[in-house]
Parts: sequence; C-alpha cells; structure tokens
Amino acid sequence: MSHVKNLQSFDKVIEICTGLGRKYNPGHLNLQVSTMNSHLQIAQQLWEEFKQAHKVYDNATNARKEAFQGIRKLSSSVQGILKVSDADPLLMADALNAKRKICGARITKPPDAKADGATADTKKKTTRASYAKAYVAVAEYFDELVKTVESEPSYRANETHLTVEGLREMKVKLFALNKSVADAEVRLDEARIKRNEMFYTYPVSMVNTAKAVKAYVRSVLGLDSQEYQLMQKIHFTKPTL
Repeated sequence: MSHVKNLQSFDKVIEICTGLGRKYNPGHLNLQVSTMNSHLQIAQQLWEEFKQAHKVYDNATNARKEAFQGIRKLSSSVQGILKVSDADPLLMADALNAKRKICGARITKPPDAKADGATADTKKKTTRASYAKAYVAVAEYFDELVKTVESEPSYRANETHLTVEGLREMKVKLFALNKSVADAEVRLDEARIKRNEMFYTYPVSMVNTAKAVKAYVRSVLGLDSQEYQLMQKIHFTKPTL
C-alpha cells in the first residue's frame, strides 16, 4: 500500500505546516501550504484515475479469459467433425496442427498484481507481455483452424457454435477481446506514468516536496524543535519504478 501511504503522509505534512501558522513561511512557491494542497488534490485525482484504469484492465482480461476457456474444447469438436467428413488428408493435417498449437498455448492468468504495490509495478511488464502474447497466439491459431474449415466443402455441422458462421463469429470475438485488453493496457500505462510523475519523479512531486519541507522546517525551527521531530516521524516510500 505504498502509494496510498504516501498520499496520507503528504497530507500529514500539510497539516503540520498549516498548524505552524506564521512560523511556516517558505519563499519557494512549491513549499507553500496552498500549493501543496493543490498538488495533493491532483495526486488524489491521479490515484483515482489509476485505480479506475486498473479496474478496466482487470475487467477486460477477465472477459477475455472467460471467452478463451472453451476454445480448446471447441477446437477439438471441430477436429472431430472434420474426421467424420470426407475431408482431404492434407487439410486434416493442417487442422490437427492448428488444434495442437491452440492446446499447447499457455493462457492461464498471471499472478495477481495489486494496483498499489511496488513489486507489482516492477514486474508488470514481463508478466503482462507474456500473458498477452499467449492470448494473441491462440486467436491466430484459431483463425488458422477456421480458415482450414472454410476451405473444406464437406464440413457440416448442425450445432450453431460449430457451423462455419459460428466459428467465424467466435474468431471475431477473440480478436476483439484481445484489442480491448490492449487498449485497456495502454490506458493503464498512461495512468501509471502520470501517477508516478506526480508522486515521485517530477521535481515538485509529493516525495521531493516533502523532503524539501522537512529541510526547511529544520533550518528555520531547528533540529530539536518539536515541529521538526513531528516531521521526522512521517515516512515516504519510493518504489522501484
């Protein structure tokens, strides 16, 4: 919960500075209470936007996982219908190859990545990348299977989901779900960058501002002052970005 705690810590810094009244009168605009309050509001807004983007991403990946769960079984059913059809042996081999690639792809959901954890931020790229590639591959393999079925005149199925049209609709759905996840990931990465800038990387970020405030209070009120001692008890954690 490092990001949330940092928000809370910055709020405490502002409270202490506000309580100092006229004793707290920094010359730098960034250290003034009114400016810090504005920065806190922006940081809170960016944090909410990040959480919302993370929720959209989770919903998109969950919807994709649900849709892809039946693809292996569906592919096996298609292969079975081809077997009882008067299909060309070479075409049968192509269909079997596509089915094997679908069944061999690893599309299990990656370990849960908490929205506000430093560890999740450092591992997100490699985990999400391999996760997404697997689903993209399955959609491509399924597309191969559908094209193979489309080219076989003897393929017949009465079950709606096994008809050529039903398979085409599923193919379109798989590609659409992959695009939804990709779009949600872009939004999530953008929200993460904005959050990190305001929280940590900007020269006037929360963490950098809090450090400057502590230095100012120490220089004006002294190392042994009660106010500075209160400031020292407030801690910030800067995760690996």
